[in-house]
Amino acid sequence: MMPFVSHRIPFGLNLWIAARLMPVFARRPLDEILARATPGPGAQAYGGLSPLTIVAEVKRAVARPMRMRGRRCLREGLLAFHYLSLAGYRPILHFGLVPQTITTQRPQAHCWVTVNEVTVINPPAGPMIDLFAYDGSVALASKDATLARATYD
Repeated sequence: MMPFVSHRIPFGLNLWIAARLMPVFARRPLDEILARATPGPGAQAYGGLSPLTIVAEVKRAVARPMRMRGRRCLREGLLAFHYLSLAGYRPILHFGLVPQTITTQRPQAHCWVTVNEVTVINPPAGPMIDLFAYDGSVALASKDATLARATYD
């Protein structure tokens, strides 16, 4: 399973463990990563936590990454998406490309999370080419079906 452990463990410890294990699981195909980051139906272990509290704790848990330094937004986005879902919110995980880098050999991607159409973590610094958004069940507004099978490495 994803690095997310039993929801019976207190939030802070659960998040800390998940943040440490995330780099191991982030080398899988994106559709598998998204499926594993999505809590099961009806799972609401951390209800009562505000989105601001969850985001602050996620940022603190990944403040000094030893791995995934170049993919901080992905790491933070997946963790925030998972724990916001567990708190009963309906987060949406967005993926986009920086337009100026699209024709380069290494296009720069970015991901961010919104709740009720408000960006709660990793707002884009500038214009983005929206690739797709994920709400926990399906990719919304997918521009390329093969992107969901892409591998991050």
